[in-house]
Amino acid sequence: MIKGRFFTDADNADAPRVIIVNQAFAKKFWPNDDALGKRITFDDDPKKNPKWITIVGVVGDIHHFGLDIEPKPEMYVPFSQTPYFTTIYVVRSNQDLRGLLPAIRREIQAIDSAVPVANVRTFENLIADSVAPRRLSVVLLGVFAGVAVLLANVGIYGLMSFLVAQRTHEIGVRMALGAKRSDVLKLVLARSLKLISAGTVIGLIIAVMSTHTLRALLYSVSAFDAPTFVLVTILLAAVALVASYLPAMRASKADPMIALGHNT
Repeated sequence: MIKGRFFTDADNADAPRVIIVNQAFAKKFWPNDDALGKRITFDDDPKKNPKWITIVGVVGDIHHFGLDIEPKPEMYVPFSQTPYFTTIYVVRSNQDLRGLLPAIRREIQAIDSAVPVANVRTFENLIADSVAPRRLSVVLLGVFAGVAVLLANVGIYGLMSFLVAQRTHEIGVRMALGAKRSDVLKLVLARSLKLISAGTVIGLIIAVMSTHTLRALLYSVSAFDAPTFVLVTILLAAVALVASYLPAMRASKADPMIALGHNT
């Protein structure tokens, strides 16, 4: 309940008719005013002694038809004023459904034995069914995303290995002039870190810009997920460092004469 009140026992058939509407209903008919206390009628001609219904409450919207479908204007009426041949009961309990269902049937049959109880479902099942069409798409998207990350890691490893291998001759010259293995290793890693840093910054900028597009496809989930950004950044940076470190170690252990003869 956002504004107003719920129905009470006083809202019976003899009392003035009342109604509760959702936010979509209130925004559609009173976008710049408070819907609480407003009166509506379903009579074709409001001038001929219409039956007015007073809005006594405004509740939040519910996604009945899918998480990606905007809620529609809805209204709720007390059963005592507008009885209907089908009634849906919502029961909250900590018991298991298998033990709760017989008790629900007994209570309803105690009131009227001719009333059937059918289509009993849990909210978990309702939610699962509502997202079932998208579940396969999400699973496939996750698989493809994992493959994409794997291919990105392989590509980074191959690229960094290639760049270090291209400098084998330079490494040989430095070692021939007295450079130590640790010096060579630091040199290669320092230059690799520059490339990694530049690539990380550019990648993060593009990723942040893409969140504006993703925001329209998400529901109750932030498009900017800081843990995911940090985790992926650390993963790719670590792969790039390993890809630079291993070839650098091999190059620093190589015979300077062999390294000098590389690409000559």
